[in-house]
Amino acid sequence: MIVLKYYLVGIKGTGMSALACMLYDLGHEVIGSDVLKNFGFEEGLLKRNIKILDFNISNIKPDYVYIIGNAYKEDFVEVKEIINHDYEHYYYHDFISKLDGFHIAISGTHGKSTTTKMIVDMLSEEPISYIIGTGEGKGKKDYKYFIYEACEYQDHFLAYHPDILVINNIELDHPDYFNSISDVYNSFINLSKQSKKVVINIDEKITKDEHFICYGNDKSEYVYRIVEESQNGYIVEINGKKFMLPFFGKHMINNFLSAYVVLKTIGYTDEFIEERIGFIKLPKRRMEEEKIGKQIVIQDYAHHPTEIKSLYDSISQKYPNIPITVFFQPHTYSRTLALSSLFSTSLSFFDEVYIVPTFTSSREKYDKSLQKQVDYIFKEFNCVKTIDEVLFKNDRRIYVFLGAGEVFRYIKNLKEYMDENN
Repeated sequence: MIVLKYYLVGIKGTGMSALACMLYDLGHEVIGSDVLKNFGFEEGLLKRNIKILDFNISNIKPDYVYIIGNAYKEDFVEVKEIINHDYEHYYYHDFISKLDGFHIAISGTHGKSTTTKMIVDMLSEEPISYIIGTGEGKGKKDYKYFIYEACEYQDHFLAYHPDILVINNIELDHPDYFNSISDVYNSFINLSKQSKKVVINIDEKITKDEHFICYGNDKSEYVYRIVEESQNGYIVEINGKKFMLPFFGKHMINNFLSAYVVLKTIGYTDEFIEERIGFIKLPKRRMEEEKIGKQIVIQDYAHHPTEIKSLYDSISQKYPNIPITVFFQPHTYSRTLALSSLFSTSLSFFDEVYIVPTFTSSREKYDKSLQKQVDYIFKEFNCVKTIDEVLFKNDRRIYVFLGAGEVFRYIKNLKEYMDENN
């Protein structure tokens, strides 16, 4: 194998950090740059002692193959320097498309990380390399299968031509890019046309042909039904074979079915899959639980109304009749305002809701006027500037820290309160 030297611009991004870990594991030299602030996705980089530099034009030298995070445009200082010198470079999605292996791409508005993690965990002892959109990545030398998330944002996933494409579901998201649900469907249709096989729920309203593999009702190749639902999860029957799934929320069944069909398509048996279910662990910040005193604390990445309602269903199934307090950090003004009524509906299922200021990420800048609009649409809830304003309760309760931003950092406030009051 030829050892290359890679430099990743924006190495702390969720996909970029996972890619850096994978390339390192494959034996390459890896370095990168980013802001020095901790975003919570650095664990894999730190574990591998991958050097992270502060953004600086002096970092750019002729020694590297450059991989540029999708958030960084041509006018960004390091990117501009790379282009001016005509150094070899790729944007993240273009680089992914060129990697070796049998490509298994997981797409859909919701459940990409969870489904990818399910496939990866069940195949963890097999010849795989992977990238999960939570900063988790790993490479095995001489890998056969390359498993990764394919996000529809800005149509970046159209760089891919996977051997197997999973489409978990299709809804309107990223309204800063897509003008309508029709635009979203068109993007997924275009991706499906350049994929060899497509795994999808038969109920998804997308035209299907002979290269689609469907699960769902009795017109599907894989027919399933829920046999039992309990506080332990589900018993699900697929083509007559029963599986015990220790997951909560019906959306998790859909995620598992996608993973199941992928494994069946590449030749694994029901017996193998059944044995490996116990190895599945949810990705970071996907109903991630800990206990603090009497309280159950959950952090979750859900940042779309459908995901929020699914999380509520999951918690209610596992912990019925326990009050739930939510701290929600909206992600981008564009998504929040475009889907405002749906957000209000999904959040209203919880017993108590606090809204903290919007996380704009690298896509948007803080805007006082837009933040006021967000506060207004959530006026039925408790809008606070920080969680320092909130008085926690001592009754048995579930506290949920919800959103794609930095709301999970406030868990320390709860821990401090519990230490002082217990």
